[in-house]
Amino acid sequence: MRVLLSLLLSTLAVAGARTARDSRTFTVPAHEKDRRYVLAEIPLPLRVELPVVVRDKDSGKVLPSQEDARTLRVLVGEIPAGAKKSLVVEHGEAEKVPGMTLKDDPGGWISVQAPGREITRYHTGAPAEKHKKPFFYPLIGHSVNVLREYPIGAGKDGEAKDHPHHTGMYHAFGEVNGKEYWSKLPITPKKILRKDAGPAYARIVAENAWGEDLVETQDVMILNSGEDTVVDWTITLRGTSGPVVFAKDIKAAKEGSFALRLAAGLSEVPAKGAKDFGLTLMSDAKGNRGENAIRADTAPWVDYTGEVEGKRVGVSVMNHPSSFRYPTTWHVRAYGLFAANPWILKGENTLPAGETLLLRYRVYVHEGNSTVGKVADVFEGYSNAAAVPE
Repeated sequence: MRVLLSLLLSTLAVAGARTARDSRTFTVPAHEKDRRYVLAEIPLPLRVELPVVVRDKDSGKVLPSQEDARTLRVLVGEIPAGAKKSLVVEHGEAEKVPGMTLKDDPGGWISVQAPGREITRYHTGAPAEKHKKPFFYPLIGHSVNVLREYPIGAGKDGEAKDHPHHTGMYHAFGEVNGKEYWSKLPITPKKILRKDAGPAYARIVAENAWGEDLVETQDVMILNSGEDTVVDWTITLRGTSGPVVFAKDIKAAKEGSFALRLAAGLSEVPAKGAKDFGLTLMSDAKGNRGENAIRADTAPWVDYTGEVEGKRVGVSVMNHPSSFRYPTTWHVRAYGLFAANPWILKGENTLPAGETLLLRYRVYVHEGNSTVGKVADVFEGYSNAAAVPE
């Protein structure tokens, strides 16, 4: 009898341990506003046997997820205002579904592809050498490219052929230790630190050198977001040879820094004698409209809306609350330069030796204007995505 009891207790203990390993529940806490495109992050390791699948606790639906050495990321499409989202992480393998892919091209770029379409290309080879920095081009959402073709290509009819250093979507700056890394000095691609692609996102992590002044890490995630395009950037800057002074010359500091040069349909040629530009083209999170008002203020996000190839589309850039000098100031121009620039108004800062400066942005290509595209909801999903154990 005693032996049977001991075996029973042992069996129950093993079953209990297995259950503890087989699932855990995490919650994205409730928030006062609607959220879209929430990329919830769950720290690893879990007390769950790998591989894992993630289910919506309420619906039972399997959600797109990916893990790396330290983090499990879960893509949640929508969370209504006032609602939490409970995520059940359990041992198992999800059914194979079309996801994101990355393809190296001998032309010197990495193609980022969603199911059935190319979204963008990250240029690090010959094109980056030619244009003095790594960059993304094109950027496609709702079947249209929202970036100007020139100078990567010959340029399309109606496109301006000014500012040949405006190369698609990129990061550069005009005042680093008194040096100009916006249009003159090269930013050199050094190595790709990692590439991942799966059901939730494609990810490219690259290291670049700003001369002897900075080592830059670009960590870019392109989400599996249907016809919309969502690109999350984390940029880390570290000094390589002592303190780094940014924006000492405030006039030069306007040149930068996280930038897109937009297609003709998302730009406006100012009328002669006009005192303000882009009033119907440009808006921000505070309700400001037009170039003058947005450049004079800070805001969590800015949106351009127009017509490209016969489609009404918009492009937003969003600044994450953890980013340096959030909410950022903006170097926005109605002619098509769209840049988040934390130095343009606030000026000089010094990065001490051995420390890092963090910049974080989300780029969102959507249908219609900022209201139709629910830009505010996408910002809330970007900035309120923490997941905690339940």
